[in-house]
Amino acid sequence: MLYLSGQNNDLQQFISDNDIEKITKASWKPMDELDINCQIMTEDELRCLIFGVYTVKLAASYTQEHMSSDGIYSIHGYVHNRSLLCLKFQSRHVSRKQYRSYIRFKEGSVDAWFCSCPVGARVVGTCAHVTSALWYLCFRRHQTDQPSDGPRNWAADISDAANVSY
Repeated sequence: MLYLSGQNNDLQQFISDNDIEKITKASWKPMDELDINCQIMTEDELRCLIFGVYTVKLAASYTQEHMSSDGIYSIHGYVHNRSLLCLKFQSRHVSRKQYRSYIRFKEGSVDAWFCSCPVGARVVGTCAHVTSALWYLCFRRHQTDQPSDGPRNWAADISDAANVSY
């Protein structure tokens, strides 16, 4: 980690040098329709890649926010040159802001990542956007015993004060 912390994000440089962030006429599709060759990982393997338990737990929650009621991950993306996955994420904090996340695969394994969010250029660990995409791509969508992960109805956990007996 110490060695990596001193390194530059090579994928960020590649994206900048090739003006990939300026590509607007891409064929954006739902993530499940994209032809992505990525390895299946356990949550422990993801933690080693992402460097953190908290980030993986945040990714599960973040992914759930982007799941439709029928279990479809509602993030759209496209594949650039068969190895670079480009995704659009809506900011959780600013409604008019979108971030682009990039994940490069090499022989089915995650090779590099970059996100246009404020912390997305890190090379030790990943931001919540990249983590969410990796958690879904490499783990969640391969689970056979998946509960319905639609958006949680928080109102179901609240009791109407008029109906509570004291």
